[in-house]
Amino acid sequence: MNKVKAEINRMLDDDVISPVEEPTEWCSGIVVVPKAERSSVRICVDLTSLNKAVLREVHPLSSVDEDLARLSGSKIFTKLDARSGFWQMPLDQQSRLLTTFVTPFGRFCMNRLPFGTSSAPEIFQRRMSEILRDIDGVICHMDDILIHASNQDTHDERVRTVLQRLQQAGLTLNEKCEFSKPVIKFLGHIMDGNGIRADPQKIEAIVEFPVPTNITELQRFLGMVNQLAKFSPELASQTEPLRQLLKRDSLWSWGHPQEQSFQAVKKNLTSAPVLAHYCAGRETTIAADASNAGLGAVLLQIQPDGSRRPVSYISRSLTPAEKNYAVIEKEALAATWASERFSEYILGSTYTIETDHKPLVPLLTTKELYKMPPRIQRFRLRLMRFSPNVIHVSGKQQITADALSRAPASAPSEEDIALVNDADVMAKQTLDCLPASSRKLQDIITLQKCDPEIVEVRNFCQRGWPAFLPQNPLSRQY
Repeated sequence: MNKVKAEINRMLDDDVISPVEEPTEWCSGIVVVPKAERSSVRICVDLTSLNKAVLREVHPLSSVDEDLARLSGSKIFTKLDARSGFWQMPLDQQSRLLTTFVTPFGRFCMNRLPFGTSSAPEIFQRRMSEILRDIDGVICHMDDILIHASNQDTHDERVRTVLQRLQQAGLTLNEKCEFSKPVIKFLGHIMDGNGIRADPQKIEAIVEFPVPTNITELQRFLGMVNQLAKFSPELASQTEPLRQLLKRDSLWSWGHPQEQSFQAVKKNLTSAPVLAHYCAGRETTIAADASNAGLGAVLLQIQPDGSRRPVSYISRSLTPAEKNYAVIEKEALAATWASERFSEYILGSTYTIETDHKPLVPLLTTKELYKMPPRIQRFRLRLMRFSPNVIHVSGKQQITADALSRAPASAPSEEDIALVNDADVMAKQTLDCLPASSRKLQDIITLQKCDPEIVEVRNFCQRGWPAFLPQNPLSRQY
């Protein structure tokens, strides 16, 4: 409780919040999140109910193709990171009172634009567009600002102009800015003096897909291929040597024809017409899935002809700690991780997350934060800056994401590992705060291992809940 009081005092001193003494129409709860070093906490306001009543403004983003067309002839690039910008945008008094939240030490409201507000991305994009309006060679896409020019003098002049505008607006930048680079990554593309090419990370999950070593792995790969085959007639003939291995009387023998076919199929999946370019304004979906081995996801968009095509594939293996997560926690991790990896595409716009784990839907959409387990709370908080619509789909519709999760192409990044540690700290802090002695907690753990109801629920949480529960199960109430 002392840490919560200290954090409230810090936020008051920094003018992030103000005390509220008058009656207000809205009053939200808070979730206290311990920081990794455990010496302090972060206070997060749960604005779930308020967001249902917020009228979101529509501020259109320019299409990626339009932005990329402006880069013709540019050879020098600077990318500025304005991720801390939300907190630098003040709210008027009426809006502040809408963010009123209650704590053990009284009621307070936010003085700055909070991340958890559903309309925050549009407000931020509009404000940044107003600040940088009429400056040549500048592209602003949410929290990323790209400055480009064909020569050093013009580039430097544009950078100075942008920095002056930001200073006049009272905005500061993240330290992770890149200045005067000959090559830079922006909006899923690599840019240099020779032109623009797709970012290899968009297709890494397919390019690094491992060679199948048995029929099960081959069936999984071909299932993903079949889901995308309608976009490329050549895929049917290209997979013929692979399908020969699935015949009933065929012996497993991976030879040159199969290897040649495998590589040709992967090349087909990572180029047009299967792989589409991202286009702002089109209906966007993230299909995310988790397995015991890793996480997989694919970003899809509806095309003008009504088809739904992949824009980018991603996958990674689980950390040792993540492998111990319950099934629902792994699925929540997959949805959160995929949204963060695809943030340059989806931030500031609505999109759909597809999951084949039905119990996850209310946890990531409507359920109040304080009612959730600690790790799920953490994932929900990380999703607050996005605007997802989470829906359940059958496993048959998740073939690509499922295949990627079972054959992860990359290891967890340092940031992934740090976030895992952060979530574990939160879970452990919650346990440490339980009003029971260590001996009492150990007695509870011992007795739970002997309780048939708890054992059944724990098994379901770890291995996944069955589609149909047994008749009169002890766990039905859960």
